[in-house]
Amino acid sequence: MKFRDGNFLTSERLSPHKELTPEGYLLCRDVPISRVGTFDYTGADVSMNAPVVHVGRPAEELFKPETIASFEGKPIVIGHDTFADPETWKKISIGHVQNVRRGEGDESGLLLADLLVLDKKGIDLIENGTLCEISCGYDANFVRDGADSGHQVGIVGNHVALVNQGRCGPVCSIGDGFMNEPKSSWKTMLRRLFRDGDEDKFNEALDKVDVKDADPEPAAEPAPAPAPSPEDRIAALEKAVGELTAFVQKLQSAEAAKEKPEQAADEEPAQPEPDPEAAPVDETVPAKESQEVLADAEDVCPGIKKPAADAKTGGFSKDVLNRLRRQALKAAGVKEFGDADTLDDASLAIAFKAAAELARAKNNPVAVHMADQAPRSTSNADLNKKFAEFWKVNYQIKCKVTE
Repeated sequence: MKFRDGNFLTSERLSPHKELTPEGYLLCRDVPISRVGTFDYTGADVSMNAPVVHVGRPAEELFKPETIASFEGKPIVIGHDTFADPETWKKISIGHVQNVRRGEGDESGLLLADLLVLDKKGIDLIENGTLCEISCGYDANFVRDGADSGHQVGIVGNHVALVNQGRCGPVCSIGDGFMNEPKSSWKTMLRRLFRDGDEDKFNEALDKVDVKDADPEPAAEPAPAPAPSPEDRIAALEKAVGELTAFVQKLQSAEAAKEKPEQAADEEPAQPEPDPEAAPVDETVPAKESQEVLADAEDVCPGIKKPAADAKTGGFSKDVLNRLRRQALKAAGVKEFGDADTLDDASLAIAFKAAAELARAKNNPVAVHMADQAPRSTSNADLNKKFAEFWKVNYQIKCKVTE
């Protein structure tokens, strides 16, 4: 039986989003290839003197008609070893991208595409689960917003890669790898000016080209600031966990003191008269704290849908942020600290912050310099094991039903 749908003719449906053509090519439909969000890069990736730089990818840039069109028809490759051009395309391409568009509804923050994989090796890697995340390769200009933050503009797609783990996380699956800003050369600059249609600057640059040395060797890049070792990161996290543990114990002691009966067993405690005209108080959380919660939620569960700010105050209430914390913990499958639905506010905030720290430690490995002797390193699995053992021994949250 054959299925006709749009521009594709397929002869076998493997799953809701995977089909085979009569030739045996693999068609993957509705694949998220990128998404809106804030992502962590090393300072060296974006030429900034900071260990970690928070880079935003706003919707107004990702969903520009020019950006969407730039990914149409571009090659699918394995990994990010080489950017595609007329000289490398034949060596690295295993298929091509089609029908690039913005998602709808719950997927409105995703850039979707249909991937037609033509190469048997690529088909096998997808089918056996070896490479099932998607990562875009692209050119983009980086705009600094602060000492350790910025955002991307002028995104132009080059390829879509199959990777083991992408920067966008499992949301972009069938992932966005590291954006390596290409070194500028005369060829690159002239191509960009020609692409943008700036004839005056194109001619001006062309007149300045030295025929003997049109593409000089790039200057050596300054060494990035030394990043903390995995041992230092573990020590810092353990210190923070110890402080959080002491804080929780203090809260629990205060809560226990409040629950001691002060009246006789047969005496009903006096209840304050409710004010029928009083509106429920749900004060707005300070902007800085709100932004930290939103950023932590992205780390705990990449791609989670964020709540809208209050129309009157422009901020977020405590209840709204607590709902976001619970949703992120449950969506990410975090159960080490108990059931998110049964944690009180204080325990929920601490469990959520700890989960965010663990997620950042897992998703942002420290970059180290390579020498003749292999540097000592600690794998993500070892880090997670140490964190789990520490929490099991030193920190147990006593859950209390609040709803």
